Amino acid sequence: MLLLETEYGRIAIRLRSDAAPKTCELITKLVKDGLYDGCGFYRAEKGFCIQAGLRTVSGECRENPHGKVPLEYEIPNRRGTVAMARWDDPASGNGEWFINLGNNTNLDRTGDSGWTLGFCAWGEVTEGLEIADKISTLATHSSGGMSMLNNSFPFKASIVDSD
Repeated sequence: MLLLETEYGRIAIRLRSDAAPKTCELITKLVKDGLYDGCGFYRAEKGFCIQAGLRTVSGECRENPHGKVPLEYEIPNRRGTVAMARWDDPASGNGEWFINLGNNTNLDRTGDSGWTLGFCAWGEVTEGLEIADKISTLATHSSGGMSMLNNSFPFKASIVDSD
């Protein structure tokens, strides 16, 4: 279980290692290594997603020492799932991820190359989806065609056993 403590409350994410084992292993390593310390949500699009990753609230982008993971597509990108962000190379997921705030079927697999391969959903929000919705309503500005938060919204990440 991945826990994100925010000023609005807790977001709990069940890791789906049954469907995305390599991605869940990477996320767990990044959290345990403290690489998400000082990071926060920096992108927000109401009804679509809020995005976080290895970008600190001061704007510094951290390097991922564990490398990238291959695309593991098993779970559709439905409201409440958590997916790995990537470039058009399907094996470019490196620690940037987003919480789906809608049923984002446009992010599902529809083909056999590039963007049509879809995005790897590796977790499911089990608590605090209303907090993610609230974050998505914060003030944004447009940058590179995306809605970026005017101020990054920090969280404290931890991994706990769910047994």
